[in-house]
Amino acid sequence: MKKYITPFIIMLSLASCIPPGKLSESLEANTLLNKKYDTLNNKLNDTVASFSTSLSNLKGSINNLKDSVTYYRSLVAARQAQTQGDVFLNQMFGYSLLTTSELAGIKAANTSNNANNIWLESFKADVKKYSIADVDIKLNKGYVFVDIPSNILFTTGSARLSSKSIEKLGGIARLLEAQPNLNFLIEGHTDNIAFSDSSNNDNWNLSVNRAAAVAKILQNKYKIDPKRMIAAGRSEYMPMDDNNTKEGRLNNRRIRIVLMPSVKQLMNLNN
Repeated sequence: MKKYITPFIIMLSLASCIPPGKLSESLEANTLLNKKYDTLNNKLNDTVASFSTSLSNLKGSINNLKDSVTYYRSLVAARQAQTQGDVFLNQMFGYSLLTTSELAGIKAANTSNNANNIWLESFKADVKKYSIADVDIKLNKGYVFVDIPSNILFTTGSARLSSKSIEKLGGIARLLEAQPNLNFLIEGHTDNIAFSDSSNNDNWNLSVNRAAAVAKILQNKYKIDPKRMIAAGRSEYMPMDDNNTKEGRLNNRRIRIVLMPSVKQLMNLNN
């Protein structure tokens, strides 16, 4: 019993030595410290909780980013896996040159037969065989475009073909002869420079006359069936380059032959 009484007596003795005012201040200071501790502890807990939430959100964002990267990589891979035929068909559909049912039919035949398109393969071979200098041949917008710079066919402001120009058209004629089932459009294009004289000549007349001149040579000299042809003038209104530069105007002055494959020729397109 003595071991418990003795410390109690000592504490009472010490307390009796502290002035009442000081004890009250000490107790108030202790209370304030406890309140500050509680406040800081609550802030710490809130900060930890906020950090945990932010960390969780960041992890979610990282996972979403990974999913997006995976998705776009798959799109790129799928696009790279598209064949030239797929791109060609999609272009034709996008420009309303194929209906939904026609596109579905071609792709269904493509899947079932798993064969290369005979027409496209033969056309590629003919393009290579009858390659013509200074002539650009490409698949675009569901058509085959053959662009011939007008400066290699005509002199400035003229629709008269020189003998050298007529020989140049011979290569085009051989390509057209090799594809007898293709109809085609001959387009005349000009730049936007107006005629300086006071005659009735203008870019509309020039573009039409140049297209007609090409059509007549293909018909009369190279015996291409005229029923396959349409000759038209586009004047300056379908430029392929900037008319504000000399080089651009040169590119815009051209004869374009647009070959139009039929839906039947596109069946089984897989290349």
